[in-house]
Amino acid sequence: MKLYTILKWTRRVLAVAVIALITYFFIFSSANATGIWAALLKVQFIPGVLGITTGGALTVTVILLLTLLFGRVYCSMLCPLGIYQDIVNRIAWFIKSRQKRRTHYSKPNDGIRYGILAFVTVCVVFGFTYPLVWLDPYSLFGKMAVNLGRPLVAGITGAEYYTWSWPAFAFAAAFFTFITLLAAFRGRYYCNTICPAGTLLGLVSKISMFRIQVNESECRHCLLCGKSCKSYCLDSSGIKVDHSRCVVCLNCIGSCNTKAVTYAFAWKKKVAIVRKKEEPTAENKGRRAFLISALGAGVSAGAGVVLLNRFKGKARVKVGAGLPPGAGNLERLQDKCIACHACVAACPSHIIKPAYGELGWQGFLLPSVSYENGFCGFECQKCQEVCPSGALQRMSLEDKKLTKLGVARFTLENCIVYKDGTDCGACDEHCPVKAVAMMPREGSDKLFPKVTPKVCIGCGGCEYICPARPKAIVVIPMAEQRRADAPLIDVQIKVDIEGFGF
Repeated sequence: MKLYTILKWTRRVLAVAVIALITYFFIFSSANATGIWAALLKVQFIPGVLGITTGGALTVTVILLLTLLFGRVYCSMLCPLGIYQDIVNRIAWFIKSRQKRRTHYSKPNDGIRYGILAFVTVCVVFGFTYPLVWLDPYSLFGKMAVNLGRPLVAGITGAEYYTWSWPAFAFAAAFFTFITLLAAFRGRYYCNTICPAGTLLGLVSKISMFRIQVNESECRHCLLCGKSCKSYCLDSSGIKVDHSRCVVCLNCIGSCNTKAVTYAFAWKKKVAIVRKKEEPTAENKGRRAFLISALGAGVSAGAGVVLLNRFKGKARVKVGAGLPPGAGNLERLQDKCIACHACVAACPSHIIKPAYGELGWQGFLLPSVSYENGFCGFECQKCQEVCPSGALQRMSLEDKKLTKLGVARFTLENCIVYKDGTDCGACDEHCPVKAVAMMPREGSDKLFPKVTPKVCIGCGGCEYICPARPKAIVVIPMAEQRRADAPLIDVQIKVDIEGFGF
């Protein structure tokens, strides 16, 4: 078997395995699906960059090393959105006519791609990562799978879907349509023009050890290699390969009948050829000026957004929903989270949902907590386990048990003990830290809930279990998580989610 055939099928098999596992996690994940998935989800470039101080350094180093050695293999074998585009492009190939299957070399949109990279870089350097919510390929794939794929599968199978959100569904559907059509008609255009990860790795792949190369002496200029390039980066007429856009799909090698195109070692010493120095043409000058201005515009825009975000004042922040455990505070979540929704998929209690106003405009689609369908498990850390960027910081289980997500507030007029004169005590029974206790009240022979705020961790157990409508006890969310006081008694409670409640 030819070497390129082995390499090509190795790439395909690995890519299919990666996208299948990641898609399965996002759509069908359960409380037990966080072992291999948690590791696989963290082998992503931009989440690794954001989590470089919390374990992402190894991921970034490995991906950069792979790129330096073999080119942009990350984009074609590990990035789920990149793999999805390849699948769409391949399906479209079978549908298109023979004439429309052919691709052709197109000049890179350097002004756009380097402008976006400069903009994002400035934002990230100053801790403002919100643009990545809309640009990071892994994050976008996660949002599509969780907010579009998961509810559609639930509708088909009849399963109950707890984290439905119209804004998140609309965004996922719009982007799914956009990226599918773009991949079908323009191949890897998103990766090579819009994606900041693709642009950054493209700079490294220009000097990679192994690259696609064309032997001019054996080339017959049949143009077949350029017509099979889904990245539109191979100029077969001029025998030129734009390695910054090449994702090493190896289609060009298979289409060449003379074996002029190879994937080979490229760090060979070349004999210097002395040529007469030529003056730069007007076209080159214009292109250089445009590229410099685009980079300047990207840096300026990024700096402007950062300044607007950072120096608008530090007023006391109020939130309409709680933050997942490990977020720390709203500002940190905004600075570290890319809204990939891995935590939404992994949460066994279905309390983590995409926000669409509760956390402000910078928190749109970031994970928020709602106790409508569940509560935060006392011994559960699934969301922290799968978070690839460190936005939900992993902590010891003992620390997690004392992390304060909010504070329970009791409203006497809503309580069924007060309204109906019946005994209850559900909130007391199901509080894992005993922050809620049934106490006598003057003028009544009944027991009523009493909250100890310093001990309450805001897990939502009391709110979820409360049978009153409206709820007599609710959790008031906090924009900054704190450490609660230890329970007054030794708590040894494990709550069964399925058997929890009336």
